[in-house]
Amino acid sequence: MSQLILNAIGDIDESVALVTDPDLTVGPDDVLVGIEAAAINPVDFMLASGTYGYQAQAPFALGSEGVGRVVQAGTSVDQSLVGRRVLIVPNYQQGAWADQVVVASRNIVPLPDEGDPAQLAMVGINPLTAYLALNRYVDLRPGQWVGQNLGNSGVGQYVIALAKKAGLKTLSVVRREEVAERLRAAGADLVVVDGNDLAGRIAEALGEEKLSLVLDGTGDATAGALAQSLEFEGTVVSYSSVTGAPTAIGLGDSIYRQLSLRGLWIVNWLNNASREELEQTYTELAALVADGVLRAEVEATYPLAEFRKALDHARQGGRSGKILFRP
Repeated sequence: MSQLILNAIGDIDESVALVTDPDLTVGPDDVLVGIEAAAINPVDFMLASGTYGYQAQAPFALGSEGVGRVVQAGTSVDQSLVGRRVLIVPNYQQGAWADQVVVASRNIVPLPDEGDPAQLAMVGINPLTAYLALNRYVDLRPGQWVGQNLGNSGVGQYVIALAKKAGLKTLSVVRREEVAERLRAAGADLVVVDGNDLAGRIAEALGEEKLSLVLDGTGDATAGALAQSLEFEGTVVSYSSVTGAPTAIGLGDSIYRQLSLRGLWIVNWLNNASREELEQTYTELAALVADGVLRAEVEATYPLAEFRKALDHARQGGRSGKILFRP
């Protein structure tokens, strides 16, 4: 059995190691999960470098997202879970980049047997982020518009799919025209390529319509451009910043149109949601994956032994899909 362990916070290439004899002792409240698939998420690199909101302590078991089947259940755990497929909750208390991993039973959610394990392995973070962003801040009604930057990201694509299912319309900002074409083919209503006079072109694309919600994942001027088409007292939800900068909303928009900026970090929700809400939400998202409503492109999968190739591939720009481990 193997597991990827981070031995020091810093450069992941220098600090990550494949441990071939991890401790797989199953406590009374634990389960042993045989991993079917584990995604590589940008969060994993941030955890390794110490630049994330959750501060990992080395040695740290890597892999925030994964799905697998329960091989063994502790004496205090429902034994009917053995053999069941489960999602590992991405609260960073265990690592999914492994053949098998010991997980506290409170940190798993049983899933249906239907569905591609690779797609289910990605349910933990991006689909949940998209779901919460669309449902927790604004009471959206069918026909209303949601604007977003980072439209071609994992979260962005899930936003488009979930919005379409709910009868909402989306306007997505992307950086390249070829990406825009892919999003249109995937069901995006409007796609605008970043560039000169972005705010004007967004307004022109919308016509007389206004955005009811703006989702920001970049932390750059595109959020401000989208905000200019946001309705009075509208809301901007910031869930990440690929630039490392805060969400940029114009002072006039913030004051004169009384826009609100809200932050979203799913770890807060995971820590505060009831068990019933957590299971209900993930079960709903997993069912949408199994039905093909939610899907993310997978560019490549790797065995754990080829972890350095996998990590290099995951950091390459211009990828068309996600990188996963399939132990």
